[in-house]
Amino acid sequence: MPGNKPQIAIVASRGLVDLIRSQLPAYNDLAAWRLIDQPYDIAQTSLAELQRAGQVDAVVAAGAGADRIRSALSLPVSAIRVGGDDIVQALARASRVGVKVAIVTRRRLAEEFDEIVPVLNLDLSRHLYEDDASARVLLANLAIQSRPAVVGSSEIVYLAGLYNLTGVLIYSARAVRAALEGALELARVARLEEAKRERLDRILESLVEGVVAVDADERIQTINPAMARLIGLGEDWANGRRLTEIAPELSLRGVLQTGEARRDEIVGVAGKTLVTQRLPLLQADETVGAVLTFQDATAIERADRKLRAEARKSQFQARYRLHDVLGESPSIAAARELASLYAQSDSAVLIGGESGTGKELFAQGIHLASRRAQGPFVALNCAAFPESLLESELFGYEEGAFTGSRRGGKPGLIELAHQGTLFLDEIGDMPLPLQTRLLRVLQERQVLRLGGAEPTPVDVRVVAATHADLKARVVEGGFRADLYYRLNILNLTLPRLAERGADVGLLALAAVRDALRRLGSGLDPQQLLQPFLRAAQGYGWPGNVRELQNLGERLAVFLHVAGRLDEADVRRLAPELSEAAPAPDLPSTRRQQELQHIRKILAACGGDQTEAARQLGISRTTLWRRLKAGE
Repeated sequence: MPGNKPQIAIVASRGLVDLIRSQLPAYNDLAAWRLIDQPYDIAQTSLAELQRAGQVDAVVAAGAGADRIRSALSLPVSAIRVGGDDIVQALARASRVGVKVAIVTRRRLAEEFDEIVPVLNLDLSRHLYEDDASARVLLANLAIQSRPAVVGSSEIVYLAGLYNLTGVLIYSARAVRAALEGALELARVARLEEAKRERLDRILESLVEGVVAVDADERIQTINPAMARLIGLGEDWANGRRLTEIAPELSLRGVLQTGEARRDEIVGVAGKTLVTQRLPLLQADETVGAVLTFQDATAIERADRKLRAEARKSQFQARYRLHDVLGESPSIAAARELASLYAQSDSAVLIGGESGTGKELFAQGIHLASRRAQGPFVALNCAAFPESLLESELFGYEEGAFTGSRRGGKPGLIELAHQGTLFLDEIGDMPLPLQTRLLRVLQERQVLRLGGAEPTPVDVRVVAATHADLKARVVEGGFRADLYYRLNILNLTLPRLAERGADVGLLALAAVRDALRRLGSGLDPQQLLQPFLRAAQGYGWPGNVRELQNLGERLAVFLHVAGRLDEADVRRLAPELSEAAPAPDLPSTRRQQELQHIRKILAACGGDQTEAARQLGISRTTLWRRLKAGE
């Protein structure tokens, strides 16, 4: 039969078969019709076989047979129904063949029929039967007593003939046509639902996650292959069984009882660790079922590692451009202009300046203004790692290079900066052995991992930064002269904040505005500016822009809570502003003031060097070195 046509089975027997055949020609092109001329008990078996083979979309049946099929099989059934007009027509036909008429049915006719009986002017009797045996007894009595014309189903008409009674079929051609049209609509809807079901099945089959749905009695209605494999059972076998009975660890009884979801629970099943989600299925605020999904914990871990790897890639991106460097003072304007010129070259850049002057900000700006802007920007603070860890971070390592090395090895930051920019902050704190290795990378344009035998070519531009006097370090033997000259091709020295004049107010306003925005405050940062500038007049800013930003955030928090801020509040919240201003032309005085400031912060932190370094915006190693230098 054509696969694109609905497949409809018609269950009928005796005289009803002839009536149906007389109506089918008008519907032949609309469906593939299969007429099953069998008693209902046998017909159910035939229908079940057709259903398993996928060869039936809907069924047409009459009377109680339609009910029996509907309850026995999960198939849509269009019943041949008897209406008032059908009965009247059948009675009219019966009256023409007999003086007396009897209606023999399984069910009591509708109450409206009682209103019609007086109008019919017939010698009419009505009889109910329960089964074929009782029908035979009833008809035998009628044959002996009144011998009426009998109106009923095809089976009753057949039985009436056995007792020499005239039988009249109660069904009409109109009723048959209505049932055939109803079956066509049922088949159309059934095919749509089947298509939806197949799409859902394909989706569920493609999922790595396990899925099982149950009804209100916790009997499995849907289970996908991933779930079936987990519990070691076939999908067809599992359908209709209670989930608790075949996989107690995955029970949904609790969700069905409470109607509450249970998310992200860890369970062990079949030797696997699973992360499960248990959700109720609601209909009109009533729990009609539940669904459970799971993910293998190892798959989640793999995804997590992949996400971390992707996040690490995304962290190698510069965010700030040169126009993001705030300030209008001549010194900072000249630094921006020089940095813009350097961006046009591919030569190494050495950025000098005190901590907090914005060396990395300028390095990012140079990168984004260069031809390498689409490449990675990889930053490393050379003072933040011990020598052994710094070496593996910078140069990478092969599998088995040392105890605890990652399987498969790991690329170093130099490799990750390929076709981009490598920013080496606090380059003056790099140990001498690593300076030698870095110089070789810059000269040979290739890097050799720890434990490796084959070098990897790299195309990297180096921007280095330092707060130290590298030239003096070279003289002292703490820094290689050849590396210094390799790095100091293009030189950029950033001014101290104390040398930038009116930029202090501009930077303070920006810092407070940003902090208030993060706090969700709508307050105007301008109201803070004048009290702040009066309190900060003459302050030397040993922590430079970073110190100013930290202080701006501190004052913004107070302003957000209190709603106001005057000069006395500023002095109370920032007592360091009351310190004497350093002489800008005396470096030793500056160092003393910086050391004094560091010691003050350290004391305020109860001697906690980690917290003090965080507040100062420097690494713990740099803090230790500066304290050591001041002894």
